[in-house]
Amino acid sequence: MRSNSHNKDCNTESQNVLVKISGSLVLADLIDLIHGKFLALCIPNYYPEKEAEVITQELLKQKTLERYLRAPDVGVKRSGMTFFETNGNIELLEIYYEQASAYIKKLREVCFPFLSPIDMLRLDLGDIWLAGANIENIHGRRMLAGIGRVFEDASELPPHQDILSQDIQDSGLAPNGSYEQVITQLSSNIYLQVPKVGGELEIWNLKPSSTEQQAIRNPEYKYEGIIDRASLPPATLVIKPEAGDLILFDSGRIHAVCPSEKDLRASMSMFIGYRGEDKPLTFWS
Repeated sequence: MRSNSHNKDCNTESQNVLVKISGSLVLADLIDLIHGKFLALCIPNYYPEKEAEVITQELLKQKTLERYLRAPDVGVKRSGMTFFETNGNIELLEIYYEQASAYIKKLREVCFPFLSPIDMLRLDLGDIWLAGANIENIHGRRMLAGIGRVFEDASELPPHQDILSQDIQDSGLAPNGSYEQVITQLSSNIYLQVPKVGGELEIWNLKPSSTEQQAIRNPEYKYEGIIDRASLPPATLVIKPEAGDLILFDSGRIHAVCPSEKDLRASMSMFIGYRGEDKPLTFWS
């Protein structure tokens, strides 16, 4: 059952059990999230709401906002090609790597004169993580770290998982092997604008294998990773974010975004790789 109330505490059902709400990003909470002590970590007001509003308008002006190449039937636009879109196409993979640094800089330009929400998160994670943090490089090349995302009117993101190892297997190139050491992959989302109705983040406490995922996939979508909602129980956790909120969760768990009504839903996001407390965190999109 979803809670109908809404406040600046990343409102959820049974939130004391399922989600940790914190006033700032701290090491202990991040480690607890990684080890599955709760399904999501929420930092309300992580990024200033007024600055988020300005950045949203600048993001919407970008001609680089396009639908995912691998999931064009999902009404979500992103500011740069993501790794999972390359899907075994060597030419696309080369374009991805060639454009990665440029897209990182472009996102900073969109946010100027403010600090980019992605840079803010990267700095904070690097400050609290003893072993440091850096951009992922599974093929020995810098990956894109951080994208802007805009959900079109009435668009949703159906149930799915985001798993680096699956994307690498589809890439068509031999990786450097370090990806096999990724123990947990976190999804991080900083919300810039949210609709008054809809746009909730849904998380299931389910991590099906690739074989299990194929058995419950939704054939109506071009992307084979979309899961049939009818095959799932109700979401374990439903969060209604607000502008400025930061939410992190294990992207290997099935998750989705509910349809928005009228208003746009805009955010910036990236993945965070964990290989152990004595290893650096890594970032990619």
